[in-house]
Amino acid sequence: MRFRTHAITSALAGVAIYPRSPLRAAAVLLSGTLIDVDHFVLYALQTGDWSVAGALVYNRYRHDPGLAGDSRPRYGPLRSWLHNPLLLLTPLWVAASRRAALRPVAIGLSLHMLLDYIWWPRYTLAFWRAGRRCAGCGRTDRRLTVHWRRAWGEPEMRTLCRPCFEISLRRERDG
Repeated sequence: MRFRTHAITSALAGVAIYPRSPLRAAAVLLSGTLIDVDHFVLYALQTGDWSVAGALVYNRYRHDPGLAGDSRPRYGPLRSWLHNPLLLLTPLWVAASRRAALRPVAIGLSLHMLLDYIWWPRYTLAFWRAGRRCAGCGRTDRRLTVHWRRAWGEPEMRTLCRPCFEISLRRERDG
């Protein structure tokens, strides 16, 4: 999920839940957005580049399949244990049940995890429907990923290998 989506939803949730407490609303906003600092830290540790601009440039191209000859490294999702809902939210909500000051933080982090994992059931169903086969070539010996094309209605989700995804991208770009 994008940073601005986390920021907008956290701000709206904070104001809706705590309309008369700006500090608690701010805590929901900050906890719902600043957890993504771990992506930057992991990027910086793997590359040695501590510039925010470098991390933003990397984030723009890391999802693109790249053109022929593109040798830029891709480091994967860059997620730490902080993005594991069971490891983070379970102890946090236990602590928040005892201390009311932690509840806005728990709400913000829970909202962040919800937005990050909301598509997980659809991705899993797409894999099961495909039967471990590429929807483009039918091969089973390649690593598959779920790709989706945004449309006005339901997004079209297809399980494709990398070569088939690159072919489908070229077709969409060419018209």
